[in-house]
Amino acid sequence: MTPGSAMARGWWAEIARLGRSQVDLILLTVMPALLLALMGAMISGGSLRDEPVVIVDRDGSAVARAIRRTIDGSPMLKVVAVLPDIAPAMSMIRSERALAVLVIPRGVGEADAPPVEILYQAQFLASGSIAQAAMRAAATQAIAQATPRLVGANGVVSLPIPLPGVRVTLLGNQTVSLGWYLGLLLGPAVIHLLFAVSALGAVAPLMVDHAFASHARATPHARWNLVGRLSPHVVACWLWGIVWIVALTLLGDYRFLGSIWAVAAGLGLLSLATVGVALFLIVVTREVATALSAAVIVAGSALAYSGASLPIDGAPWFARVWSAVLPLTHYVRFEMDVMIGAHARPLLVEAGVMLLYPVLAGGVGLWLFGRSARSR
Repeated sequence: MTPGSAMARGWWAEIARLGRSQVDLILLTVMPALLLALMGAMISGGSLRDEPVVIVDRDGSAVARAIRRTIDGSPMLKVVAVLPDIAPAMSMIRSERALAVLVIPRGVGEADAPPVEILYQAQFLASGSIAQAAMRAAATQAIAQATPRLVGANGVVSLPIPLPGVRVTLLGNQTVSLGWYLGLLLGPAVIHLLFAVSALGAVAPLMVDHAFASHARATPHARWNLVGRLSPHVVACWLWGIVWIVALTLLGDYRFLGSIWAVAAGLGLLSLATVGVALFLIVVTREVATALSAAVIVAGSALAYSGASLPIDGAPWFARVWSAVLPLTHYVRFEMDVMIGAHARPLLVEAGVMLLYPVLAGGVGLWLFGRSARSR
């Protein structure tokens, strides 16, 4: 028997096992669809719209009314109340009826007037930050348009000193879509976790009395046969990743930037890394429960430590080291490099690091698996 035929036998043996095991088949097919659909529903809003804000107007002048109109006209903001005092506005913040408060001081637009003040809920950091940025831009625009000249405290009219213009251009995510941002990062993380578990399910039935010796001895080209058994999980992981990227592009308020082929290649490397690490864990531990726990720690912690949801820059040294160890970290970097149109060198570096997981972790797992045939 050749290695190729051994791989083919392993492939069809795993397909047959999946047909007999409804739980494993569901894990490979239904669970990814269900979890990705739920995630898609959660981020389907895409860009933030109609974020509730409160305006405290202590002035009531034409400039103040212009600020209110500009903020209310912003698609990102929705003025839910205009109040004369800060206390009821803060009560609305605490009751989660508003994300931010803009305070218009008396004399707004005059040279010696206090600045416009913005208070926002940092517990909801992403939406609060976007709301305060939109309020600040709207207030600045309204004041600039409504006060072509400034009046000093002594009543002398003076021309304002023109400030240099600043133009901000958004690159990569021009709609400021949280759905696009989160979808690119969290979708692969969920797939990474699911298929680390499913790959363990492919190897676990080959173990008898915490050892692979009997299967390895009875199977010609046992290592190649094992590669064939794991191949359906690699292919399924890769296909679900492609489905997720295509769904994000077609169903969301955003468009894919960069090379879809490069991202597909990155997903293929992530799939190989996922299955390679899973194989290493179960061959080394020889305990299904322990390997499952380790896989959940590695793949599950990637949601936080890969930089997919929380920033790693400035984190403690352990968090940075653990982040560098995780396969998903390097996929996220690869994917973001593709999106910003990075040069080939950083892409090749991250692709090379992802390739180390199937080569080193998977290679060691295969070597230990084959070596068990000679154990007593």
